[in-house]
Amino acid sequence: MIESILIFSRATPFHHTGGMETLAWSLATELARTVPAVRVVTTGIPDRSGAFSADGVEVVPLSATRPGRYSPAWWRRSRDYWNSLPAPPSAVLSVSAGGYAVIRARSRHPWTPFVLQAHGTSMMEIGSKLRARDLRSLATAPKNAAWLVRDLVRYRDFDRIVAVGARVAESLVASPQRWSVRPDRVALIPNGVRPADHGFDLPARRAVRTELGIGDRVTVVGCVGRLHVQKRLDRALRAAAVLRDRGAGERYRFLLVGDGPDESRLRGLVHDLRLAEMVTFVGRVPPDGVRSYYAAADIALLTTARLEVGLPMAILEALASGLPCVVPTGAAGPAALDPVLHEVDPGDAGRLAEVLTGVPRPDGGRPSLLPAELTLDHCAGSYLSLLEELRGGHGTP
Repeated sequence: MIESILIFSRATPFHHTGGMETLAWSLATELARTVPAVRVVTTGIPDRSGAFSADGVEVVPLSATRPGRYSPAWWRRSRDYWNSLPAPPSAVLSVSAGGYAVIRARSRHPWTPFVLQAHGTSMMEIGSKLRARDLRSLATAPKNAAWLVRDLVRYRDFDRIVAVGARVAESLVASPQRWSVRPDRVALIPNGVRPADHGFDLPARRAVRTELGIGDRVTVVGCVGRLHVQKRLDRALRAAAVLRDRGAGERYRFLLVGDGPDESRLRGLVHDLRLAEMVTFVGRVPPDGVRSYYAAADIALLTTARLEVGLPMAILEALASGLPCVVPTGAAGPAALDPVLHEVDPGDAGRLAEVLTGVPRPDGGRPSLLPAELTLDHCAGSYLSLLEELRGGHGTP
């Protein structure tokens, strides 16, 4: 039986909001419902000192480490923390490279299984940046190449590598990753969310739409996520311009929920395309407030140029809110979602506009559209089964 889980993660939602951080923290809190002790060791958290507990999880920020960043201090102090443990945990989970330094010292507690949670691979990151053809992204590609070498060395040390999406799993068993990872050491456990946390909220829908001056007949297209060039939200804006040019401008409103480094460019594009009446920049919203904007929307739109993990958290949350979703061609999802996942090449503004006009608006109480295999409960259960299997395979000292 798994009595304790130790998680090494460079960042949490207490640092900043992001897909990887949200997934890892949600998984930790779900595991804590059945595992007596779940602990997250992380980098320094601004305005906090010392360990604390939240949602049943103990959080241990390591002092003198850069918040949310890998650094020499993080590698050193995370390894020192591991070596200082008087008793080993039942299992260790490394969120991405968070546990790279620790696994080099696993001989300290040799009976503890180590699992790496992979949100992507360095090769996927390099390919994404080459496809984006953005100078800022291309400038960081050499850094990803250096990480590729480090990954190939460290992958072989883990008992299992869990891919959070089918595309990640495919990359892990392709060259050059397969040089250090056997296919039987790769497991696929898709992301999951709690339907109850993102369910449709009718009062919130009315409140948001009233605040933003959006009438009942207007179709709201929700774009939730960080405003980053790789999200390619310019595609959403160009589709909005097509709708306007076709005489449907008054019937659509695009909500950009989030902030990020691409915001100024996107605002400039809104000005150039004369879309001020159709596009609203909501800005950064606390995680517990995003639900209201899903409720206010009628369609969820994903235009990203980098789709590594199948269905990202934003789409899972939208589905839990009962929203039909327009996603890039090739987005992976269970067959049960075929009626509500509308695939399109988001680079074709005209075709994207056509698909948006063809998506029926949900009505009624908007029940969750999330299948059971994409719920957080199912995700956590899969991790526990894997950890118990590995624990049994390691035997006892």
